[in-house]
Amino acid sequence: MTTQNELKSLSKRRQSPIDVRDDEAHPIEMVPLTIVGHWLNDGEAIMSNNGEYAILNLKGDRVPSLLRGGPLSGEYEFLNAHFHWGVDDSCGSEHLLNGAPFSMEAHIVHWNRKYHSFQECLKQEDGICVLAFFFLAQDDDDCSKCAMLDKITEHLKDVVEYKSETIIPANSLCWIREATRSDYYYFYQGSLTAGGLEECVTWIIFPVVLPITHAQIAEFRHLKSEKGREVMENRRNVQRIYDRKIYKALIQQLT
Repeated sequence: MTTQNELKSLSKRRQSPIDVRDDEAHPIEMVPLTIVGHWLNDGEAIMSNNGEYAILNLKGDRVPSLLRGGPLSGEYEFLNAHFHWGVDDSCGSEHLLNGAPFSMEAHIVHWNRKYHSFQECLKQEDGICVLAFFFLAQDDDDCSKCAMLDKITEHLKDVVEYKSETIIPANSLCWIREATRSDYYYFYQGSLTAGGLEECVTWIIFPVVLPITHAQIAEFRHLKSEKGREVMENRRNVQRIYDRKIYKALIQQLT
């Protein structure tokens, strides 16, 4: 059944997610992205269940977590981190990479500080920037690197119920450092993938695929919706690209 938001999107031509393909991406040299403060051990991180996602917010006595550089004009401030998954581990990501899905996708959402509020950013083409990261499920016995997400997945049992929240380690986003160790990334103009589907997003997609265990992903599916049902999937299907350009940003090495 087509939802009201999906009907609204039919008249729009910059919807997300999309299938990011190397053979259609335009190479362009870019200065590096600067990511500041996301994995500090100051303040606290709050994880909550809004009935659709596990959402992570950074609070307390810590410097603002900021994003600048690359294709961005101006400075963007961290809003939240959240995750998308599917009914099984073969198809949980929203974006595809060269036609391939991944087990899960994380979105790190930022708002453009020049607009003063998130609501104002929703009305602007450059209002929001989302960093997207892919996770691929591995056999539990072969995945020592999966511990980088333990600070989040070990606490999902505490937010199973709708509107529940819990404090987790302040540096729970430390895995971003590993995920951004690439000499290129993709970016394009698109939309939010939930809510009003506003076309206000600069998407930055990293090709580094992070490992996660099947057991860790299963913990996400235990989260309950507002109606008390387990959230078995929360991903949106890929959308048409139309005449948009997808760019492959080749990171310049600064001297």
